[in-house]
Amino acid sequence: MVVAVAVSDIPGVPEVAMSVVLSLAGASPSSVSAGASPLAELGAALHAYTEAEHHPRALRWVRGLDADSPDGDRSTREGSTPDGPRPDGPRPDGSTRNGSTRDGAPTSTLTPALRRRIRDWAPLWASYRARYLFPLSPSGDRPLEAELNDLAELPLPLFAELTGYAIRGGNSGATLDRVLHDRAQREGLVTAAEQRSTARAELARRLLDAPESLRADLLDLLAQAARALEPDLARAARVIAGQLPRLRDSIEHSGPGRTLADLDSTASYREEPPRVVFDKFHHGIVNVATTPVLVIPSAFGRPHLLVKHEPGLTAVVHYPLVPEGDDQPGYAVVHRRLEVMRDPGRQRIARAIAREPLTPSALADRSGMTLPQVSRHLARLREAGLVTVERDGRRAYYQLHLERVRSIGEDLLTALFH
Repeated sequence: MVVAVAVSDIPGVPEVAMSVVLSLAGASPSSVSAGASPLAELGAALHAYTEAEHHPRALRWVRGLDADSPDGDRSTREGSTPDGPRPDGPRPDGSTRNGSTRDGAPTSTLTPALRRRIRDWAPLWASYRARYLFPLSPSGDRPLEAELNDLAELPLPLFAELTGYAIRGGNSGATLDRVLHDRAQREGLVTAAEQRSTARAELARRLLDAPESLRADLLDLLAQAARALEPDLARAARVIAGQLPRLRDSIEHSGPGRTLADLDSTASYREEPPRVVFDKFHHGIVNVATTPVLVIPSAFGRPHLLVKHEPGLTAVVHYPLVPEGDDQPGYAVVHRRLEVMRDPGRQRIARAIAREPLTPSALADRSGMTLPQVSRHLARLREAGLVTVERDGRRAYYQLHLERVRSIGEDLLTALFH
């Protein structure tokens, strides 16, 4: 049975609304480990493909997979971002439409039939991802075949329960621990699925009518998708492998708490009692002293950090790798920038310094404001990271940070989808 555990259920940990708390009190350092998961990365890639609007940086990759499809999804083939690819241009990983990268390495391709199957099964790797698409054992770095074998050997009632939660879109609410046999649970799942989409309703009926057949089809689809996406998944695996030594070193020397908190801008490490708090749209608790935590980096997972915590199973923190030097602010920073730019006076100043760097005195002359007013507005813009300052002797020249202002909309979407 999978249940949500309230934060207040752990002694000494106050309830925090809309958050997931990893309680570290009494946990040994070995309770938190790091490793790669080919199955989790495959699930992240499938999610990025079927919900590309959540992944603006993956749009060109998705368009590349759909580009040669006569029945491909028009939402990903038409239109483009300002820096989107030309039809004959390179893909984000350096590949071209002839199926290879510029250095001759192969790239991924999906047949129209496989694209349709991936989209038909999309509820399983939607925002609430099926738990068995992450490692079921506490150890990482296992091959995909071993992870798929764990899924194949999962007890059928538990497979049905976890599948039902994914179809329904969450494990809060009525339990589905007897969904294969309990009439009320069956009817509740079908009703919830019908309210969400036709695809979810179809999967729910298939699960209830023939769960073993559904699992066999799912395993076949995952294996086919892994083979089709192998070139891109192999590149992702190399990126992940390059980050794991640093992650493990941080867990060992900085400690699990601070390492986990550093994975995400919305996370925080707190003491007395020691815990890590992730800002999420649901709340729950993981007692790390009794439940091991496996930390899994992801190349395809950006921007989502997922904390999967099902009683009886290893807890998983699946976090996105962010390239060095990438300026990806969290929700609090985006919110502050939006608030700062709401003010008409700051908008006038922003218009002026968008064109050229100006001193506060020059801005006061152009805007009709007093010098103290200009200085206060510039201070707020600088605190929000929306201006740059260059000094020439005693003079300070302010200029709008064009890239950060330009990306506010995309940053907001990324923060909302986090």
